Amino acid sequence: MTGFYDSYKAVFDAIKTALVYVVAHDEVPAQGVESIRTVVLGEQFTHGNLPKAIINAEAAPVGQASMGDFLEARVRGSIILVIQEYEPKDWFTDIISIMGDVVDALLADRSLGGVCFDSTPTGFSPGEVKFKEKVYFGGVVRWEAILHYAP
Repeated sequence: MTGFYDSYKAVFDAIKTALVYVVAHDEVPAQGVESIRTVVLGEQFTHGNLPKAIINAEAAPVGQASMGDFLEARVRGSIILVIQEYEPKDWFTDIISIMGDVVDALLADRSLGGVCFDSTPTGFSPGEVKFKEKVYFGGVVRWEAILHYAP
């Protein structure tokens, strides 16, 4: 049995794995989001290497699950997409298509490799993103993963 931290962190690691692009080789198909160059989890933001996905944790309610002695944690997070430094000529082509690629990657395996019961995107907000007094263009994809945990 793993502790809560390990189970919780596994969800975030699986989200990162779903986003990091791995080129196809031999008979193994490509995976991840090709339109994203950098995926950041738990690290400080740095300028450059755009488009970039930054995975953040959000409040995660924990309560009694409907089955047995399990607790249910609703692990919530956001993926901030920093796509470009200049205003897009076409929001759908330049920004929203990349955000859609992220949603598709999250939906490709809703159990995130078996680390959670289910996961779903819960929000999709294209717009300006501000870091360190600099404005970028991109958006936020929010998600929730249901984790059943036995203490």
